[in-house]
Amino acid sequence: MVVHGHRYDDVRLGDEGARAYVLEERLVGYDSYRVAELALADGTTVVRVRVLTLDDVTTVWPLAGEPSLPDRWEGRLLLRSRERGGRVPPDLASALDAAGLDLAVLDAAQRRHLVGFVSEAHPGPTRDARLAVAVAAVAAAQRRGRGSA
Repeated sequence: MVVHGHRYDDVRLGDEGARAYVLEERLVGYDSYRVAELALADGTTVVRVRVLTLDDVTTVWPLAGEPSLPDRWEGRLLLRSRERGGRVPPDLASALDAAGLDLAVLDAAQRRHLVGFVSEAHPGPTRDARLAVAVAAVAAAQRRGRGSA
């Protein structure tokens, strides 16, 4: 996808201030905190970045060892994952089924977030903990009778 952005320096933090690279338009429907490639419009520069979407803004952060971005830039953001909302992982579906829970109590955005939250963890203690959190969140939403997990 084609993106435009600019550098933002938070001067409130002094000389060691935080430098962010902000997209002109917030990404909607894609996993946050993912690694992507930003191919700048100059045709020669590709920067590996971490994408972070917050409530009202999407930022990209060059990974360690990658070059800084110019003050203003445009390019093509190459996301490694497709748009969120894919299939429910079998272990999450089994855990919800065993608890007698239905993922449908969550709205579409919450389901996408929950599926991504579990899917991005590799098998092991982290994924097990995320599965437990996901089941607890769906149970809480089901008790409330609405999708506010």
